[in-house]
Amino acid sequence: MRTTDRRYALTLIRRGDSSMANPPPPLARRIELGALLRTYRERAGLDVAEVAGALGWSYVQKVGLVEGGKRRLAPAEVTVLAELFELSAEERDKVVALGRDARKRDPGPVFAADWAQTYIALETAATQLKVYAEELLPGLLQTEDYARVVLLEGGVLLPHEIDRAVEQRAERQKRLEETRLTAVLSESGLRRQVGGPTIMRRQLEHIVELAQRPNVAFQVLPFGAGAHLALGTSFTLIPLGDPLVTFVYVEALTDSDFYDRPPHTEVYTLAFDRAQRAALPAPESLAVLDQLVGELKQLE
Repeated sequence: MRTTDRRYALTLIRRGDSSMANPPPPLARRIELGALLRTYRERAGLDVAEVAGALGWSYVQKVGLVEGGKRRLAPAEVTVLAELFELSAEERDKVVALGRDARKRDPGPVFAADWAQTYIALETAATQLKVYAEELLPGLLQTEDYARVVLLEGGVLLPHEIDRAVEQRAERQKRLEETRLTAVLSESGLRRQVGGPTIMRRQLEHIVELAQRPNVAFQVLPFGAGAHLALGTSFTLIPLGDPLVTFVYVEALTDSDFYDRPPHTEVYTLAFDRAQRAALPAPESLAVLDQLVGELKQLE
């Protein structure tokens, strides 16, 4: 479980959420609306000062807050922007609907870290996720035992919170039933014996089961692939909205970064594509897992 998965679990514990099948939260809609409005602004050839002037804002930075999903727009402001950007009837309807959803109250606690809330919102709203992972298997693929070991090592949750966190992680995995997941996993993460041979064997068997689902695409990037653009990092691509905006999530130990504009999105998209091309096809990837499962059985 990555740092986000740990913080996400803690957030859910304190929020009391019990289902990931709810509609996307208002934050997700604000982010989607902001990206859409930026696209329309750039298409219209307007800068942020012109938009701020049309809205009567003396504080030009407000436009950046709106486009970053950090500020709600009043209905009248949405109307002004729709006219300013010369939107079609269909585009106007979409912006109005997103604006209405974005003005609803967020269910999360105000004390939750901004980056954690953003990641949760984006993941909840996404219908597709592309994950490249090197050393640590993604939270959406983890078994409860694997996650528990990582949580114990991470030290983010208190001991009495870990069981609840693992349960909430299992709820999060239900997203796999409605989300298209494409995962490219480095051989290093698959060989690292988190929790010992038995826990790791069950983890790999779990991935084999998930890979049978029609909405899950899984590939192994073997050591033999050598150097590649994504080497040394792990990240998630989150395509969202219409027109599509790709968000990139990259995490470190103590913070994280989100990107939604070139050149960052282009580089990470290219890195994922190259890693996917260098990875083994699905049948060969499953064969690697079968081999690793056999090796682990001999160690039990």
